[in-house]
Amino acid sequence: DELDLNIMAFESLIDLVDPLKTLPDVALNACKTIVANDTKDKSASEIRGAIAALLRNGLLREVDKGDPIFSAFNETLKNLSLRLLSKIFANMLNKGRLETAIQDNNEWFLDTLIPSLVDAVKSAKNRPHDAFYASECLSALLSASKDLLKRADEENALCALEKAKVFGSTHHTSLANATERGITMLESHC
Repeated sequence: DELDLNIMAFESLIDLVDPLKTLPDVALNACKTIVANDTKDKSASEIRGAIAALLRNGLLREVDKGDPIFSAFNETLKNLSLRLLSKIFANMLNKGRLETAIQDNNEWFLDTLIPSLVDAVKSAKNRPHDAFYASECLSALLSASKDLLKRADEENALCALEKAKVFGSTHHTSLANATERGITMLESHC
């Protein structure tokens, strides 16, 4: 039951931040709440913590390690986390609010998200859908912040995106297309 509830919670959040599935103002406020660095909002902080744990470790909880049922569950949650972030960043970028969100929570973006997103792109052969959403996230973030562009360069994101593009060109067209913008931005940065 707990597994299903966590999956449903992430799916509900994805719908909540999508301006095509809810009121645009509601979607934008949900986006800002999830990525803002508001220490008073415990639920948003817990969501960011869950996303960070899933992206960094592939686990929502350390006690799940090694259990095959929880392994599949955590893979699903990681994919949903990446999908959620891609919706959040696309919405905020579209509304001109992503740069401010990055500035307000710079450490989380620099130290947690960029390395984790690059790692997800590197896993394109095994987890192409994760790599697709991670590529979309990176493209949005890199277009909004020179600091994140620099950090992505330090994490060798260009190489990861290029390899994902090669794999995507024969196995996952959406992945190949999603890598294009990030590659262009990183090449112009170098």
